[in-house]
Amino acid sequence: MNRSLKHTVLTELHNLIDYSCESHPGQPVDFTSLHKALIKKYFQAEAVHFEPENQVVILEVMVDSALKETARVQVPVDYRRFNEFLKSCIEDTHSSLRFYKNMLTYYHVIQPLSA
Repeated sequence: MNRSLKHTVLTELHNLIDYSCESHPGQPVDFTSLHKALIKKYFQAEAVHFEPENQVVILEVMVDSALKETARVQVPVDYRRFNEFLKSCIEDTHSSLRFYKNMLTYYHVIQPLSA
């Protein structure tokens, strides 16, 4: 991915995160799936639950136990500002940038572009 496209993707993703965390009465778009997708990708979580009143995100992650069995564990993650927490989940890797570009296309922020 060239530098210009990379910059555009990261800038527009930051803008979309800020917009998605603001209140927009009458807006038909629910950004919960965007928020969950960003968090699940970053933490490699199986599931994500929000507790906005407590400013906590609950992650369900799979862990290997000493007996070579997997277990699902809930991990709480505190935040102060939800949009800043989401932005901290952004990674600057090629596969992540492709993922973000697809998200931006889905939300009609950028036109479909070749990689």
